[in-house]
Amino acid sequence: MKPFAKQRGLSLIELMIALVLSATLLWGVLQIFDGNRNTMQMQTAFARVQESGRFATDLLTKEIRMADYWGCAPDKDSIQNHLDPADPDYSGSSAKELYDQIGADGVSGIDNASGIKLGAIDVLDGTDTLTLRGADDACAGTGRMVPSIQAAALHVSAQCDVHPGDIVLLTNCQSGELMTITSVQGEGGCNTTGGDSNSNSDKKTITHNTGSCNLVGAVNNATKALQREYGADARILKPYQKTYFVAASSVSGEFSLYVTETGSAAMELVPGVEDMQVFYGRDTDDDEVVDTWSSSAGLSAAQMEQVIAIKVQLVAASDSNVRADGFDVIDLDGVTTTYSDGKLRKVYLTTAKVRNRGRL
Repeated sequence: MKPFAKQRGLSLIELMIALVLSATLLWGVLQIFDGNRNTMQMQTAFARVQESGRFATDLLTKEIRMADYWGCAPDKDSIQNHLDPADPDYSGSSAKELYDQIGADGVSGIDNASGIKLGAIDVLDGTDTLTLRGADDACAGTGRMVPSIQAAALHVSAQCDVHPGDIVLLTNCQSGELMTITSVQGEGGCNTTGGDSNSNSDKKTITHNTGSCNLVGAVNNATKALQREYGADARILKPYQKTYFVAASSVSGEFSLYVTETGSAAMELVPGVEDMQVFYGRDTDDDEVVDTWSSSAGLSAAQMEQVIAIKVQLVAASDSNVRADGFDVIDLDGVTTTYSDGKLRKVYLTTAKVRNRGRL
């Protein structure tokens, strides 16, 4: 009997079987890898969408609640505007509307914007804008007015954040004064006079004199006589106007939530926000309860003054295709939008009361 011949290789059938088994194993490994990668991408996209949506809604909720705050001045007519309307820095200012209507028009907006630019940036067509006006405490709770006279020189706590050229609103619960600070003790300014300083380190003197001022961009005061003496119950506020809108980022190209503020260029706030729709809740019978919800379309200034609550709907999206299923969004206007580009999206809806309106 002949001994077995040494094996010199694999047969074609054995080689084919080995290749099939290897390919099957490799396919399984690739499937596991692809599944893990997709899961990671989906989790990253979800975290991004959640972060953008929550941050944007929290920010807008806070701003809505603080809108229309003008100190405790009784009404618009109780506020005296000392700014010089003939000053080019006033008449040509982007904030002229705010100063002309100081104490009023705390809430406004544009429904379904089309061909609008804000801060030289194109607002995304079909989205809403939200404009909020009010005033921030210049002393931020760390300082206040100290008893002073009805004159151009006023004394405030040393911690108050006021500077030459600032336009401020001085208010108590009887009246208000809108004026430009022309000089601040220790910081200089213009139109200073003797006696405009003091030796008390706990307070500093500010002035609001009339006449031409050499501060760049500062608005001159036409008058300086105040309606009454202001004391420790008064507050110094800085008026603001903020408009929130959706636009394409100049850096990434994706849509983001933007804001344009008084005297400032538009600024990108939250990336990944693709849509914003706004509804306004009006109290038409003065019972502190919202009677009707609607967009800003067709609402007069008087009707906007009835707004006591604002509802905002945002659509937040991931920055890349994560093979998400198609997504339908019904906005506040009842319009349905279908998204099928594979991005992950989530709808955020928040409602906030304008706390400075009504009795609540």
